[in-house]
Amino acid sequence: MASTAPPVGDRTLVRFALFGGLRVWRGAVELALGPPRQRALLQLLLVAGGEPVSLGEILTALWVNEPAASATNQVHRHIGELRRRFEPELRRREVGRWLLPTSSGYRVVVDATNFDLLQFRGLLRDAENLAQASGDSATGAMAQVLAVGCAAPGDDSLRDMPRFVAAEEERVRAAIRAAEIALAAGRPGEVLPGLRAIAGAHPFDELLQARVVDCLSGSGRSADALALFDQIRVRLRDELGIDAGAALTQAQSKALAVPAVSTPARAEPAAHVDSAAAVTPPSQLPLPPPGFAGRHAVLAALHDAVGAEPRPVLITGMAGVGKTTFALRYAHELAPHFADGQLYLNLRGFDATAAPTEPIDALRDLLEGLGVPSQGQPESVAARSGLLRSILSERQVLIVLDNAHDYQQVEPLLPGAGASKVIITSRNRMPGLTAFHHAHAIQLEPFDNAETVEFLKQRLPLSQGDDDRDAMIQLGQACGGLPLALAIIAARASTNQAFPLDLLVREFAQEPTPLDSLNAGSPDLDLSTVFSWSQRGLSEEAARTFVALSAHPGPEISIAAAASMCALNGRRTKEVLTELTLASVLREARPGRFSFHDLIRDHALRLLADNAPDAPARLVNHYLRSTRQAILTFGRPAIASIDETMSGIEPERFATRIDAIKWYVKERHVLHAVCRLALRLGDHRSALMLVLDWRPMSQTRDPTRDLLPFTALALQAVEHVDEPILRAECYRDVAAKLARTGDRERARKYFDLAAATFAELGDRAGQANVYRNMALNVVSDPKEAVDLAGKSVAVARELNNGALLVASLEALAYPLIGVGDSTAALDAFSECLAIAIDEGFGDFELHARVGIVAALTASREYEAALSAAEPALALLRGEPAPMSELGLLMAYGDALMALRKDAQAIEVWQRFLALATPGLAEDVIIDRSVNRTGDELIAGVQAKLDALTSADQSILPP
Repeated sequence: MASTAPPVGDRTLVRFALFGGLRVWRGAVELALGPPRQRALLQLLLVAGGEPVSLGEILTALWVNEPAASATNQVHRHIGELRRRFEPELRRREVGRWLLPTSSGYRVVVDATNFDLLQFRGLLRDAENLAQASGDSATGAMAQVLAVGCAAPGDDSLRDMPRFVAAEEERVRAAIRAAEIALAAGRPGEVLPGLRAIAGAHPFDELLQARVVDCLSGSGRSADALALFDQIRVRLRDELGIDAGAALTQAQSKALAVPAVSTPARAEPAAHVDSAAAVTPPSQLPLPPPGFAGRHAVLAALHDAVGAEPRPVLITGMAGVGKTTFALRYAHELAPHFADGQLYLNLRGFDATAAPTEPIDALRDLLEGLGVPSQGQPESVAARSGLLRSILSERQVLIVLDNAHDYQQVEPLLPGAGASKVIITSRNRMPGLTAFHHAHAIQLEPFDNAETVEFLKQRLPLSQGDDDRDAMIQLGQACGGLPLALAIIAARASTNQAFPLDLLVREFAQEPTPLDSLNAGSPDLDLSTVFSWSQRGLSEEAARTFVALSAHPGPEISIAAAASMCALNGRRTKEVLTELTLASVLREARPGRFSFHDLIRDHALRLLADNAPDAPARLVNHYLRSTRQAILTFGRPAIASIDETMSGIEPERFATRIDAIKWYVKERHVLHAVCRLALRLGDHRSALMLVLDWRPMSQTRDPTRDLLPFTALALQAVEHVDEPILRAECYRDVAAKLARTGDRERARKYFDLAAATFAELGDRAGQANVYRNMALNVVSDPKEAVDLAGKSVAVARELNNGALLVASLEALAYPLIGVGDSTAALDAFSECLAIAIDEGFGDFELHARVGIVAALTASREYEAALSAAEPALALLRGEPAPMSELGLLMAYGDALMALRKDAQAIEVWQRFLALATPGLAEDVIIDRSVNRTGDELIAGVQAKLDALTSADQSILPP
């Protein structure tokens, strides 16, 4: 079997087991394998059964978020380590006998003697051959097949990969075939152990489960077969909402030993029902508001999805979103379908003056509405609930349960079998109703602009309702689209009909805190009070979290940020956020990311100082530590230490720089707001550290002009920070941003300040980096750029600093092209490439390859340039880098044009123009050898493309 060690045999033979997770033996010794990706790599090769697996498939499957170059290097390194683990005597770079290279990737040498998957397939073939001659022998062989494949192939983390899914499907097909062969031979008991082991991993595979039922009944275990069928039927109904299919029902029929017993007649309810009340159907629905605005599409979709069928409907949403109005409109449209009347009950789940209605009291009211006097009702909740279901099972009654607090309050009030229907409204999403009663749930959202205008036109007095649409939209936006807030505004307008609409706009839309004005004089028309009722049902921890999270600037709050702000661990944070979401206080905008409605956030902010005063500082510290974790993935040393003394902070963690960049893309607007918050708190050092630490992630994601305001904030902050290294880095960062926007005079000023400050510190590497930045971003004369970059190279060589040297060589090579020394430029780029590959600087490998193409094109070695472009293009396919690709396309296209490869050149120029959007190329220097901006290059490329596609080709090179 796959899970036991093989016999000793050849002590150098390597044996592999994949079923039930990877295990490997060398002789009789089980080998301990390396890290998870090394295990996964070997399993991917094994599941191919000895067939080649391309490097591309390996990278796609196992290194999804890694840069192409570094991922390829990791594959090669893991292959080498595995070879030496299987054959310790191998010297470095020897191939050995087990892991062989192919033209496109690798394959593993296996056969049925040393690999259980191939043994499984061989036994299966033999069993099929035996089935043609002898069912008895085939049954035993099939039992052996299932014993070998008794567990799913591979580690749990790999089971969803296509090759592993296909291997698992082989197991399932083999199990079904084993049952068929055993049943035909009359020996189903022999395959039952293996069959049940495989079926246990596939509870929803009806054909497989049906074969287990068949084998149980065929072995004389009809009771077990019927019990299993019932378990499967319930599971399909409760978890998938479907009935058992034909295969299962046929298996049940074979297992049944007696005919079905008829259902006894239902007993009449014992309680007395008042005959007069029973004759007059209840009609308790309140009138809906005379004008129904918005929600027309939602209402139509609800009718289409559910209609009058007895399935419960749950209508949820935040306070003031209009749940009751919508429910009453829907109920009145359904009422004609329910001949035995309508019941309405306000359960007061979020009431200003009363506690939520107890289920026993709610049952009393519902039963009285159905004609059961209170003195004739049972005393317990369970008995009353049973009586309600008994009565409703014979009637068609529509029930509206308004303002429900939670599932425990509602569950005893639900109809059972029959044609009655219940509509429930609540701020609580009550997942139990969906899970256990298949309720159709609708989450109402605030009005959009069109719905706002429709609502206000119906509610505003005639003197105001004809005013312009834009004013109404401004009012709606001030209210966040909440119908209750709009109703309060309409009430204010109706008592002051002489007020023009623009006066209401100034009152509500232009106030910093419109919540103060959204009050019509009573608690249920005071939005802040209505919001406060939502907090009553929250746990103490959730209520405190609700207030603390208001310090977050939004638009979305991550779980890690929430944990840090509230000093909760990750698991508890998820539980509390779920509670807040179910209570419609927060909404989950995307998986794991939460948001406030603006007015609810304003309400919570008013409570912040008294309930969670440290939340803003904790928020700043969370993002400070998270950006530090992000910058560490770039292999850059920290500029200065950060404050890690605050307890309970849960910073984000990143496996790769790609993960860090993705996080920055999602969070950059939050980071910008948190930087400003730090300044407002007087935490100037944290504000400055945020700006400096987000640099590597922002460089290719944000247009420079978007970051210019933060240069001003950084300069403001640095005046309060007495740390020379931070001052130097701040000046250098500010100068680089100014230079990229064309403000070279001010950029030079701050570069000079940075160089002087680094000199005071005795930081020669810092000075060299300033020279490199000046060469790249400030000087327009290529000769001066060569001089500055040359100084940086000299310092990097003297300090033996590989990271600085590779960056400085790139900065030197481009201006060398500009002064006409393409040979020296090619040498610099080639050295840069060698260092980048040797030391694993993936970004600079791409930069160097792009530069080599530029240098070869400049020296008119066009064929060599095309050859050099291929590995650069391959790297870009693995990890898109728009700015590097633009630089490559410039040189590549020129080389193609020079060689008269017009069709290919057209494709390259079209790709360049598609990639060089105005936001990406504006004010960015792409061609650093001649210091032309992106806009200038776009115009030049367009001219070349026009020339290639027109009759006038005078622009083409000779």
